[in-house]
Amino acid sequence: MRRARIPIFQNVVHASRAAALAADQAAFTLGTCRGCGFSWNTSFDAGLMIYDEQYDNHVESPLFSDYYRQLAAMLIARFGITDGTVYDVGCGKGEFLRVFASLAPGVHCIGIDPSCTPVSEGNFELRRTRFEPSVFSGDARLVLLRHVLEHIDAPLGFLQALRTAMPAAPLFVEVPDFDWILQAGAFWDFCYEHCNYFTPASLAGTLRRAGFDIIEARRSFGDQYQWALALPAAADAGPGHIDADADAAIAGVAAYLAAEDEHLDRLRARADAAGGLTLWGMATKGVMLSVMLGAHRIRGGIDMNPGKHGRFAPGSGVEIHPAAWLTSLPPAAEVLVMNPNYHAEISRIAWSVRRDLLIAAV
Repeated sequence: MRRARIPIFQNVVHASRAAALAADQAAFTLGTCRGCGFSWNTSFDAGLMIYDEQYDNHVESPLFSDYYRQLAAMLIARFGITDGTVYDVGCGKGEFLRVFASLAPGVHCIGIDPSCTPVSEGNFELRRTRFEPSVFSGDARLVLLRHVLEHIDAPLGFLQALRTAMPAAPLFVEVPDFDWILQAGAFWDFCYEHCNYFTPASLAGTLRRAGFDIIEARRSFGDQYQWALALPAAADAGPGHIDADADAAIAGVAAYLAAEDEHLDRLRARADAAGGLTLWGMATKGVMLSVMLGAHRIRGGIDMNPGKHGRFAPGSGVEIHPAAWLTSLPPAAEVLVMNPNYHAEISRIAWSVRRDLLIAAV
């Protein structure tokens, strides 16, 4: 699969349509290793990726907030974390870590990310920096690596460096589930920011090869995510292949590719018949679908993140609105919910504005 030009950042929105259309773009080429089954963007250029304060992946959703609380509570209970230090490597703005800190007031929670705003409030601290081995202290109780590994162009090397640096504490890794993307036909989930696409098998194999023993692995968040708990192994696993079924991985990608054009054509025809679609959820999914369909097929985007209101999506220049903008749509207009997990939540909000709207998960 090759996309000639897609935005390098889908979580950076722009003050004008012209700026959004001029946003940096690059090629995306999906490759799958015949030896190990791992999939990645073979055209990825890490030098293009500069994460700063403009990067905004905040999700304004009670459902997502509940997921954060449940996940943090599970980890605290699982490891009996009441003291010591928890590190969140690649914490973004620190939203998950702040939830963790509120549920574990006796724990020093430290987030590390080059795009965060430095802060120190009680047991919650953010450091604007990249990961360095010297960051960890001896009282580490847990290391978090949530939605980071898919952004790193050398994930095995990064995990090996992390294992060498971290104390004998558990590691929690969460990434998107590539199997779900393929099975759902979610072509809008291929984006430049994500250079790696992990199946449960390839994630487990990468962790083992990096020198971790896996305690537990599960799918989560409606199977769109997957996570693994691991401990540093007693000795390096050494070189070798990721333990995955390469033939099955290649067959899965091939089956997806065989259906992608047809799926995209159906959505184009749907948009044309409706005189344009409204997309609710202008992060990865909404931004990438607007690029693939073309701005002329999109009436506008909606997002509950107020930081995106009145701004424009990269690549397509589609304007992003609050829910109140729904009043401007024609009667019985169709609104596509970009993530089916939020369908019920979004329907309630949309129908509180306009009861005649057709709300459908894409």
